[in-house]
Amino acid sequence: MPPLVAATLITGGLSLWALYGALRGPGVIRRLRRASSAAIWGSLAAVLGCTALFLQAFRAFSGETLVARVSTRQVAPDTFELTYTPVEAGQPARRFRLAGDQWSVTGGVVKWHRLLTVFGMNTYHRPLRVAGQFSDLARQRSHLPTVEALDPAIDRFWEALYWMDPKLPFVEAVYGSAAYVYVEPDVTHEIYVTNSGYMIKRNPR
Repeated sequence: MPPLVAATLITGGLSLWALYGALRGPGVIRRLRRASSAAIWGSLAAVLGCTALFLQAFRAFSGETLVARVSTRQVAPDTFELTYTPVEAGQPARRFRLAGDQWSVTGGVVKWHRLLTVFGMNTYHRPLRVAGQFSDLARQRSHLPTVEALDPAIDRFWEALYWMDPKLPFVEAVYGSAAYVYVEPDVTHEIYVTNSGYMIKRNPR
């Protein structure tokens, strides 16, 4: 349990205990003292609770979750090998041969309603494909696309929510997300999922 949440619960409990004593205890002066104590503890609990909620909302809307690391190496002109290493335990690295001077990752994303996000509901995602592409449009048109599946199965959960989306109040949007960068053999890239979709960063190390 986060420290701020624990502190909020403790101060809130002390406030309720003091309020109970004010209502049940003997003597007017003693009741007033306990009522004042309850008000102080209650105010502190409110401040801590609002702070915890604000920090949770900030983390939820600006957070980034690492999905995979990607490295590339050139194997021929206009051809490269991409190594995709998921960060999830037990998932092996996979290698693909692609064409182009850029690579991309594509997957389905479910963005939950803002209230669910604030209270800790993480963005649903599932990376489905990696692809090679050319930055020059004319070269891209003259080459067949190279696409490989990260997951050959259809994402039934995403599909169901996509078609039900207009009827679901707890879903803000269901869509596909893609991100791409240039092939850089000496650089390891990291794929993240954010509140709005996929993002790729160069690994600073």
